[in-house]
Amino acid sequence: MRSKITLKMLGSALLLFVLGSAGATAAKTADTPEQTAQSFYQWYLKEINANKSPRDKKDIFQKSVSKRLSKWIYSPAYEEYGADYFIDAQDLDENWQVTTTKAVIKGNNATLKVMLAAPRGKKSLFKQTLQIKMVKEGGAWKIDSVNNRELSA
Repeated sequence: MRSKITLKMLGSALLLFVLGSAGATAAKTADTPEQTAQSFYQWYLKEINANKSPRDKKDIFQKSVSKRLSKWIYSPAYEEYGADYFIDAQDLDENWQVTTTKAVIKGNNATLKVMLAAPRGKKSLFKQTLQIKMVKEGGAWKIDSVNNRELSA
């Protein structure tokens, strides 16, 4: 009798574990274009404001940026680009905070706007609004284009 109860408890615990794991996996693959863009830009601006080169963290780039864009970012052509591609400017405001619009999703493509602006009450040099195109690669949304800029080879 006791072994049946133990077996049932073990079976119930295993079932809960499997269901919990499936939920965590589903949540992970349910990232939205907005979440991807928001977290990427928050990280990116933090790195730049700390005088670090975000390109040095290739693993983070490859989680947030499409294969096509990543290839260009690490090419000699990017070195010749006259501005920061992701903020589409040469300068930034250290007070910028990141907000996004709701993405328009069509299949494996999405577009949204990322706004970089200082919060109310803080001085701001300027603000920036970026048109972001995203693609779904490997089940994850990734940035593929900023302000429709052409990527030179």
